Amino acid sequence: GILGILLLGVFIFRNILLQRKNEKHLREIAENELQIQKLKTQKQFNELEMQALRSQMNPHFIFNCLSSINRFILKNKTEEASDYLTKFSRLIRMVLNNSKQEFISLEDELEILRLYLEMERLRFKNSFDYSFTYKNYVDVGNIFIPPLLLQPFAENAIWHGLMHLPHR
Repeated sequence: GILGILLLGVFIFRNILLQRKNEKHLREIAENELQIQKLKTQKQFNELEMQALRSQMNPHFIFNCLSSINRFILKNKTEEASDYLTKFSRLIRMVLNNSKQEFISLEDELEILRLYLEMERLRFKNSFDYSFTYKNYVDVGNIFIPPLLLQPFAENAIWHGLMHLPHR
């Protein structure tokens, strides 16, 4: 009888341990699934945020570009108007094409930035110069970044830094 009670006790104890181990395992699985869901949600949020940023090339900038083209036309500066309009259309086309992609080459991003800076420079009567300088060799065709990552920094530098300085 004692052996039977002892075996029953071992069996019950073993079942309790297995049940706790199973519950712990199920809790870990649930926590992992929750973490995965959080990561997916964060990724979706980040993608939506990037889409919003990409889709809104500053409307004020677009309006200013169109106003500049109009000003060139009114001043009968057709060559400048045409040059500006060509750069503007290339910039808009690149922004629209790249806004569909999660990542673009640094080369494409720098081309967008170059066009943007050229347009702002023309609009501000060549009141600033710019250049792209690399400290080390950089293969800009094989580095990928989110689109329109650099342009807002340049825009802030121009509007909040350069434009408040006396013009040369």
